[in-house]
Amino acid sequence: MKTLREYKKKTLLGIVDGQNIYLSAPSWDCGWYWGFGYIGNNNCHYHLDGLAKGKNLHDAIIEHFGKSLTIRISQVWEFAELIATFYTLKKTAEMLGRGGSHLTTNPCQEIIKNVKEAKRINETVLPAVFDAIYKILEGNANNAKLFAELVSLNLEGNTMEVVKFMNKNEIHTDDLKGIDGITDHDSNTIHTIFWRVKHGKA
Repeated sequence: MKTLREYKKKTLLGIVDGQNIYLSAPSWDCGWYWGFGYIGNNNCHYHLDGLAKGKNLHDAIIEHFGKSLTIRISQVWEFAELIATFYTLKKTAEMLGRGGSHLTTNPCQEIIKNVKEAKRINETVLPAVFDAIYKILEGNANNAKLFAELVSLNLEGNTMEVVKFMNKNEIHTDDLKGIDGITDHDSNTIHTIFWRVKHGKA
């Protein structure tokens, strides 16, 4: 089973307890399931869905990585949605392929089993989900540089130039919350001009 294209083997998601935490690329494992959602480094290994104990995955990701998160705040909902979709589809494909939950023989096995649909999920749907996830990750690769430029522009005191820069680089007002060097006052000022420009009032 193949992904739509090659992805970076490990992608930095953020820093936790002073350690870089990476997301491993998807892989077709043991000839029957997609391995994905694995995060960690040489010293630790855990799963993205494990962060969401008692809370939604969006909030869990932000809480876990804080300001070190390499994904813009405005894109975390979409990222979390895609990650959650991966886990749901993976379980669905496994159940449809086996005809049950694999605890014992399921008496409804024959009506549950749908090898054709399991194959479609694994060959077509999940590779598309992976690609959407990596479009977000790759689109955030230059955030550190972009945010540094934004902070520098803001220090010059020209809010309109800051807003132009944000629009050019698809930076949303929500993203300001995660940028070191942008105060709450800065954020409020930028937010006001940003929306005036957006609605043609500036």
